[in-house]
Amino acid sequence: MKKLPKIYHSEIKSKKNNLSMYDSLKNNNFKIDLSNLSVKEKLQKLMNQNNYIFNTKVVLVFQDKEINTSIAGIYNNHIITMDNKIISIDKLIDIKIL
Repeated sequence: MKKLPKIYHSEIKSKKNNLSMYDSLKNNNFKIDLSNLSVKEKLQKLMNQNNYIFNTKVVLVFQDKEINTSIAGIYNNHIITMDNKIISIDKLIDIKIL
């Protein structure tokens, strides 16, 4: 078998190579002021934040109950949660960020 040429590789000087990772759930330092906004305005603010919306834990407040969940997305006039529930925005009274 013939000898292949050497391939250049840079020297790894750091001992922490790939040992530390960024976790956006642990480094969730953002706060959004949602006071005095309607439910649709609160959803719009959540969608326009820098982090992904599904990293944000919320409480969806209805007239008779509250649901702790994370929002996966918004489609037409409905919220899709991370646990595959479809909730009408018109039925919501309030949204709170945990």
